[in-house]
Amino acid sequence: MLRTAFVRSSGVLGLVSLAVCLHTEAALAQYYPDAPPPVELPWYESMDMRLFVDAYASANANMPKPQSAQNVYRAYDTTNGFALAWAGFDASYDPAPVGATLSLRFGPSAETYAGACFSSDKDRNPCDGDIGLQFVKQAFASYRPGGPGSGFSLDFGKFDTIYGAEVAESQDNLNYTRGLLYWLGQPLFHTGLRANWEVVPELTFRALAVNGVNNSVDNNLGKSFGAQISLSPVQELSLMLGWFGGPEQDDTATIDCGAGEAYDPALGRCVEDPTSTDAHTEIVDRGGANQLEAWKHLVDFVVRYQPMPTLEIVANADYGTEGVRTSLEDDSTETRVWYGAMLAAELGLSEVWSLAARGEYYVDPDGHTTGAEDAELASATLTLGANVADYLLVRLEGRGDFALGPSGSEPFTDSVRGTAENQFTATLGVVASAF
Repeated sequence: MLRTAFVRSSGVLGLVSLAVCLHTEAALAQYYPDAPPPVELPWYESMDMRLFVDAYASANANMPKPQSAQNVYRAYDTTNGFALAWAGFDASYDPAPVGATLSLRFGPSAETYAGACFSSDKDRNPCDGDIGLQFVKQAFASYRPGGPGSGFSLDFGKFDTIYGAEVAESQDNLNYTRGLLYWLGQPLFHTGLRANWEVVPELTFRALAVNGVNNSVDNNLGKSFGAQISLSPVQELSLMLGWFGGPEQDDTATIDCGAGEAYDPALGRCVEDPTSTDAHTEIVDRGGANQLEAWKHLVDFVVRYQPMPTLEIVANADYGTEGVRTSLEDDSTETRVWYGAMLAAELGLSEVWSLAARGEYYVDPDGHTTGAEDAELASATLTLGANVADYLLVRLEGRGDFALGPSGSEPFTDSVRGTAENQFTATLGVVASAF
């Protein structure tokens, strides 16, 4: 009897407990309604955008005349007096899984950037500035197969190079002017396909398959390839090692034959031909332009170290080679070499003021990038910066460029027709930005 009563009592208690639970859940459901669905922002509010204007004033101690394009071996600050570098607009939409980036530039620096291709015959192999792309610094679509959070993505279009420690935008560098290594030894941009793979936050791989260097329309049949590995063993240190290689010389050459001459493919030159009565131009195949012996190669190494929030140290070293054809008579090439190094540091003095210094050494024994055989250059730069506001950066910079060789070399402009071994400039750069 006791056992039966206990069982009956347990059953009643169970029914009461169940009823209480159901009542409690119903009350909680009324008190805590379902969360509303997440608000989807308009597509334009998911974009990262930046507007900026970059202007400068420069004075050269050599007093070159005229004022325009007289600061030798400089990337964009070539003019003395007051000058506008460029105005820019950047917009990017993070791939989820599809995104895009567009960077527009307007001004003299945009024309310089778009006219930096290496074609020998720009009439038949134009630079970007010759085909309506002088305002488009970057334009590429992005695809992230795994969606947001995935470490792998692809970019297709025109994009900035992955090599070097400095970029074209002055406000994103430690100094206002760009250095010798940036301008003489490294590519600026590529057009093609770029793959990015972040294995872990400390390790990233990149790979390129592109038209070449600084051109959206290729000047040869071959394609160029690149790879880079980025390693951050600790938060304060990052190391980047990259290689780039491919054919950069024109597939064709232009030969001008005079009256009474005709082009002989076997000899690779014009020969006497009485049947030819008028001067004419022949377009001929350069043959070995795409052969491996003629490839341009670049090895690039960058180190960034920030031991404290107010101090950043950057080092960059490059070594480049290219096999250049010097004759149309055969496919033989001559190897040209260039190399250099840069060391820079920036120290934050306060929330407003900063001080940056840069030293460089650049060697071009074959005159391949400078146009002067046995060229040996050095540069020293000191920059005082002021973040006047979140949107205004002002920099006062002193810089010296020096020709260390060959003996008696004077590559810098002095007055109207003179030359000098050294070049000293003072530059005031002002960048106003809106984010």
